[in-house]
Amino acid sequence: MKFFPGCMIHNRYFGIEKSIYYIFEKLEEDIEPLYNFSCCPAPGITKSISDKLWFEIAKRNLNLSDDDIITACNGCFTTLSEVGSTMGREVRHVIEYLYTDKIKEIKRKIAKRIPLRVAVHYGCHFFRPSIHKKFVSSEKPKILDKLVKVIGSESVDYRYKFMCCGGGGGVRASSLEVARELLEMKLRGIKERNVDAIVVICPLCLHQFDVGQKELNQLGKRYEIPTIHYVQLLAIAMGMDIEESGIDMHEITPPQFMEKLIRGESFEEL
Repeated sequence: MKFFPGCMIHNRYFGIEKSIYYIFEKLEEDIEPLYNFSCCPAPGITKSISDKLWFEIAKRNLNLSDDDIITACNGCFTTLSEVGSTMGREVRHVIEYLYTDKIKEIKRKIAKRIPLRVAVHYGCHFFRPSIHKKFVSSEKPKILDKLVKVIGSESVDYRYKFMCCGGGGGVRASSLEVARELLEMKLRGIKERNVDAIVVICPLCLHQFDVGQKELNQLGKRYEIPTIHYVQLLAIAMGMDIEESGIDMHEITPPQFMEKLIRGESFEEL
């Protein structure tokens, strides 16, 4: 299996990539990097300009390997899985793969439980368009909620849970004010529930929640809710050092959150 990191993970959130390799090593599963890849390209931008260009670039990426491809980015997953379906190629999101194929093994590989109250955010492209995402409910997905439970965390429902964060689809790039308004709607709903963290499965959503909170705070708002990609959280639960996961490089990292990640709950303490 080849790992396609895409632009955001490879250039900004390399801790997600390191976490994935750590998880697969613990699960004793082979995974290798996909070399010489380009942008997937992004479904919300490139495809709106040229269907043909979008298709051909995605096809080139897929043709770099005969193996199945796995990704940890919702946008990359949408583009590569949609184009891959026309080529008879399987492309999987790491979250779907872990839930469908490896959840029992994950339970056996947990080194410490991490008892957090979390707000999960799926991101638009993980379960939409539903015609290409038959593995998950297009209305109320539960995969991520169940995966956080495996590591000892509690998924807390909140207002606007399945609403866009404002980061994708070219919104943040073309209309920052709109992106911030959408983000603040999400954050208000999350803050009401007194959670420890936001758990995402897409690096662009991570960027929107993390950097977006910093921007809102610079405008006089008061948000300090750390955001983490699920694979980073899982890798830590499996024994990975926090520094290796890259979380300490995020913008919002309250000390009490970092302490909970470091300590967790060993099985002897339960």
